[in-house]
Amino acid sequence: MPARRAYGMDQDLYPWSPIVTALFCAGRTMPALRWRSSSTSKHWDWQVPTGAPLAVSPMGGPEGLWTGNQPQFPDIGGWGNHEYGNRVGVFRVLSVLDKYGITPILALDKAAADHYSTLVDEGLRRGAEFVAHGLSRRRLIHTGMSEDEERAYIRASIEAVERATGKRPIGWSGPDFQETPNTPNLLAEEGIRYVCDWGNDEQPYRMTPKTGELYSLGVNAYLDDNYIHLHGPPHHR
Repeated sequence: MPARRAYGMDQDLYPWSPIVTALFCAGRTMPALRWRSSSTSKHWDWQVPTGAPLAVSPMGGPEGLWTGNQPQFPDIGGWGNHEYGNRVGVFRVLSVLDKYGITPILALDKAAADHYSTLVDEGLRRGAEFVAHGLSRRRLIHTGMSEDEERAYIRASIEAVERATGKRPIGWSGPDFQETPNTPNLLAEEGIRYVCDWGNDEQPYRMTPKTGELYSLGVNAYLDDNYIHLHGPPHHR
């Protein structure tokens, strides 16, 4: 948002706050935060609509530059790697969470909600919380959308999760973490209470939508699937 500048910020989606003021308030440390583990159920489309913006790859630039995702070259490698998650990977993750008695939070896109009932059932059996996750991994929110188009996109995602699980989600995680400057406002309008797209803090913070109430729950890049696919799991020394 050019030509606007405030203390530490050039947008008004949330206030700027350095970690030293968040951790130490009136001489007291903030209480420890405890989270349930999260996983994602998402569908990697074989094809996307003509003219749809491509996701940004972990290597930078549109995914098509690296995966051969052109009409004459179907992205078998990308499709297979993502399909592995719904066929095998998610069940391995759930097995580990079961071992330690951890209740999961599952991000569920519309395509997965509509077509992968087994994954929904596995989450429901564990008492999981479901987070709306867009339409599919390759159908992203983008600035070419009008406000009405983006609102319809968000509503379709939320309603799909509600139909599949019987409960309206209050959390949002956008495919590829993509948003427009208006996304937080539209999410709050639809009753979303927390969004998981922003990687700018280690602690939750309150955002400033025009209506409603919205919080950011930060993204840990080292645990994101894109990062791990490119760099492998983090190693602590």
